[in-house]
Amino acid sequence: MGALEANGRTAELVRTPAGVVLRLGLTGVDPAYVDRSVAELLSCSAGRPWQPNPLEPEGWWISRRGREHRAGCRSGPLAVELRLAFDSAARLSVELRWRNTGHRRLGDLAVGLLLDLGRLTDSQITVPGLLYNDNPSADRARPVPRVGPAPGGGFVAEEDRLPIPGVNLEWRTGRARRRLSVFSQPVARHSSDGVVRYGSLGVIRREGPVIAALSGVLMFDGKQDVRYVSKAETETTGDGYLTLLPGESYDQHLVVDWGPQEHRGHAFRHLVRTGRSLFAEPGAKPLDLDEIVARKTQALDSRWFRAGTVAGYTKFSEVAGNGPAKARHFLYGWTGQALKLAWCDARLGFDCGDQERIERCRAAVGFYLAGSSTGTPGLRHNAYQLGGRRWTSFRWGGRPMVSSRAYGETVADLAEIVTLFRAHGEVVPDAWLAALTEALDFFRAGLLPDGTFPIGWRLDGSPAAATVSAAGIPCVLAALKAVPVLDDAGLLPQAITWLSRYHDQHARTFDRPFARSTLDAACEDKEAGMYYFLAAYESFRLTGDELFAGWAEVAADWLLTFVYVWSPELDTGSPLREAGFSAVGWPTVSVQNHHLDVFFPTAELLAFGAGTGRPEYVEAAWTAIGAMGQGIAGRPGEWGFEVVGEQGEAFFQTHWQRRGTSNTWNPSWVIALVLANALRIRDHG
Repeated sequence: MGALEANGRTAELVRTPAGVVLRLGLTGVDPAYVDRSVAELLSCSAGRPWQPNPLEPEGWWISRRGREHRAGCRSGPLAVELRLAFDSAARLSVELRWRNTGHRRLGDLAVGLLLDLGRLTDSQITVPGLLYNDNPSADRARPVPRVGPAPGGGFVAEEDRLPIPGVNLEWRTGRARRRLSVFSQPVARHSSDGVVRYGSLGVIRREGPVIAALSGVLMFDGKQDVRYVSKAETETTGDGYLTLLPGESYDQHLVVDWGPQEHRGHAFRHLVRTGRSLFAEPGAKPLDLDEIVARKTQALDSRWFRAGTVAGYTKFSEVAGNGPAKARHFLYGWTGQALKLAWCDARLGFDCGDQERIERCRAAVGFYLAGSSTGTPGLRHNAYQLGGRRWTSFRWGGRPMVSSRAYGETVADLAEIVTLFRAHGEVVPDAWLAALTEALDFFRAGLLPDGTFPIGWRLDGSPAAATVSAAGIPCVLAALKAVPVLDDAGLLPQAITWLSRYHDQHARTFDRPFARSTLDAACEDKEAGMYYFLAAYESFRLTGDELFAGWAEVAADWLLTFVYVWSPELDTGSPLREAGFSAVGWPTVSVQNHHLDVFFPTAELLAFGAGTGRPEYVEAAWTAIGAMGQGIAGRPGEWGFEVVGEQGEAFFQTHWQRRGTSNTWNPSWVIALVLANALRIRDHG
């Protein structure tokens, strides 16, 4: 029998004098994508620490039938069998069975696939949520997942840490680019004490990058048995080793997908699409949109503060036992989102005919604009401290800094409030329009020499740093949001020029993926890509130019690498398991912070998908907003909160901080993002 074939792909196991060889390729295309000895691709290690050693086979058998190829061998008492077969979507199913054929228990085992393609030219790696071209923007002084350039490096993590349990490689052969992904279909292993374990996935560096799909052992920075457990923290662990009793087997269910790659750096898009087709878990939807809005509105109301002219929404709750006790302050943008909360209040007021809510929004905006100036025209502080009655900003290098990310978000929210008021015939104060104009004039003058925005500005308007980052993209979004409300013919082309700079810096090739938008994590992060997506979508909405729809689509796929398509099973008795929590639809945060949170452009993803005939984004958005209804307190005492509508910032689905739990850290952005998304999505019915 010949090679297996499906939709132009070929796969086969071939007996040679040296053993059995695995070949993967495309019909009529040379050289093959994979042409390696199976013994070199399988790894078996006994003892601690585990070693990425090739299998030492004791003779092979092989079977080549019409729809499947199988081969097997023994290595001491351990027998391994490999089965290949194409599925109906022309993806290659790879089944591995490791069986103890001896009479004694085999312990401290590490087995699996090490798919070594040899030296690769111009390669890129994507491990969803964890590795993006080896995280070039991550702070080198912090422990963060990396493979590294030298042989011996590597990062291997638990499968439950990956939103899409797969690894993607992209490289160049001659003038053509290629891609290959390995997916695991995770199967939980249960111990007698109720602990749940999964296999592991990652990349090890030899001559080139090697995809590792193993039985659960871990690696961090090339060191075996090291786990990444919190922000820039690791610990040694003996977890992940396999024990097989006589006659017992361990099975791996893998899928391999490969093909040509048209756009350099964009192979992750195939990983997303294949991953989302492999996993069909529906996700949870404990609340409908009206219930989400009702609960979050109660939380919003509990944050409202007014004393004379001081008006706004506190970042943390003043109710005892309702989250951390912190000094009262308003934070504009980032984890405060004070003006987004004002937009939500006004939107609720217009929807329900509640003038008091509209006036609360007006008062909050008025207070912010009246006192927040740094003294530099158009540049405003990021926070107001209620106790000290003073305006403050973030700090960078020991000195005050106005964050471009937080300030851009706030100016964008101001533009949206103006749009909302005008849409309902409400008077817009001249001071609001003047503040928008001043902010945009400052943005025009506040660029770095490369045409992007700095991470932030000193109070005199000078850049705080020249670090390459995506942090300033919210300033682009602010300009785009201001286009419909200001009489400024040059604003739209200027904003598009700014966006184009970020496109060239990040999204054209993803040599340097979106990074450094999350202010407490100097690394590749979801929120950096989120604001690029929002700016690209807004550019498309304003111009109708399909170029920007294409940019938004690429960014949407990059964001979806952070979104869970499956729900890892949690330990027996853990709070999230007892609550029936599902991770499907939840995004993680960054390559440094591996928890789940609700910061996601859910409403805009839905609108983009619906408006451009891209139903996969509509489906992803509905799944996300349904998922984010989990963990919202419905009564005092639920989820650790005393106020209805509160929700923790972090849910822990893997061994990062406290697996199987959520926290009660509840800054006001957790109210603002979910409520704003639910209000917008409710318009879609």
